[in-house]
Amino acid sequence: IMVVSIDPTTGQSAAFSVPRDTVDFPMPTSGTFGGKVNALFQSLQARNGRGASGMKQAMSRAFGIEIDNYVLIGFTGVLKLVKAVGGVDVTLEKAYYDPYYWVNNRTRGWGLPAGKSRLNANDALIFARSRKGDSDFGRARRQQILVMAAVAKVRKRGLDDLPRLIAIARDWVRTDLPLDRADDLFKVFSSVDLGDAKQAVFGPSKYAERAAPGSYDYRLKLAACRAWIEKAFPMVRPYGTWPATPASPAP
Repeated sequence: IMVVSIDPTTGQSAAFSVPRDTVDFPMPTSGTFGGKVNALFQSLQARNGRGASGMKQAMSRAFGIEIDNYVLIGFTGVLKLVKAVGGVDVTLEKAYYDPYYWVNNRTRGWGLPAGKSRLNANDALIFARSRKGDSDFGRARRQQILVMAAVAKVRKRGLDDLPRLIAIARDWVRTDLPLDRADDLFKVFSSVDLGDAKQAVFGPSKYAERAAPGSYDYRLKLAACRAWIEKAFPMVRPYGTWPATPASPAP
């Protein structure tokens, strides 16, 4: 689960991830969820068919922020979108290897060297899913890297790719973003300063603590999480406007 904030007037952006092993997460209106947070969407969906809107409410209540829109993407959506843009480039500070990941029914083990790597669709999905080479918190960081790489690649390829990507999104992505305004959304994401985006994973020990001694479940320190959000998220600009289109050079 990743929450992203963008200020199109300045290009400032920030994102944080809520790890899957988080427990006792706030429910949309009152109380807390008994299971792990990665099951919260399905629980809300089964309860009243409003999983997406319920998640927006829960995130808003937990972190004291307004959630405008949601995007829900599954494995097939990741594969199709990454393939459509010809793969993505990621850079790792140190090598990563997961000896337990089954790439297929014959190959076990997957990794990347330090430095820059080009990921095809299958590798991108493994990059986002693998966690036994380090931890779930490391996986959350890799997911942020993947999203940033995908944004950079779409920006590089330009507006001509949008119709094909939107067609894939209509079939494989659930969202309440207005896909019929894809050009405007492209302008918003094009304003982001990717090199200066603030990022965090709300894990131990600064942002979470073990739910019980020896447990692999964690409970968020919501005050610390909110403090990071207040410091890192772009300020709210109710009267802000998108950057003006640069004027064409004089003939």
